[in-house]
Amino acid sequence: MNILEDIKQAFREPNNTLKQLILINVIVFVVLIVMRLIVTYTVGPQVYGLLLSYIALPSYLHSLLIKPWTLITYFFTHEGFLHIIFNMLNLYWFGQLVREYLGDKKLLSLYVYGGLVGGILFVLMYNLIPYLSVYLGRPMIGASASVLAIVVGAATLLPNFTFNLILIGPVRIKYIALFLVILSISGAVGDNAGGNIAHLGGAVLGWLFVKQLQNGRDMGRPLHAFLDFITNL
Repeated sequence: MNILEDIKQAFREPNNTLKQLILINVIVFVVLIVMRLIVTYTVGPQVYGLLLSYIALPSYLHSLLIKPWTLITYFFTHEGFLHIIFNMLNLYWFGQLVREYLGDKKLLSLYVYGGLVGGILFVLMYNLIPYLSVYLGRPMIGASASVLAIVVGAATLLPNFTFNLILIGPVRIKYIALFLVILSISGAVGDNAGGNIAHLGGAVLGWLFVKQLQNGRDMGRPLHAFLDFITNL
């Protein structure tokens, strides 16, 4: 099929990290939609929930220790259309800036580190903050922490770069990033408190990553040294 060939080609091309990240998220989303339909109609929705638990990030610390890979798989996983559309649009818009000015390796570093920091903060807060213990047991999925790391990273690097927003007009990206951060702060109390705390973890990572780059230190080197080691095995 042409679609399969297009996907294969996207992963063969060098320096194509942005498209690859978006494709992975979309593929996982489509697979989950199909799987949910098949499993629900055959063996029941509870089985789908069990399958999802193997890629969603658990809030229980002991569950994370049993399924450590979920600290990575969760930030490639979405269920709602609005959730993935919002994340992928922001990833594309701001990821293009990071890719153009910093390169593909820095883009990947921001995405992965943002997701990791957001996920770790999510688990820690649920297990350490008494207020959040009421919601303990809720898993987390979504690339929001990774995407916000890229958004804030781009805004830290190019604060006065302007996007033309529909119905609003030209807006500097530092204000877009600030709005998204404030939105996450406002949501840090309530049903999705843990998710919004994860977003803030990603935002802090994005700011710190670019600041360190500007000071001559590349926080992404360990990640790419590890990836080079894996690919050369």
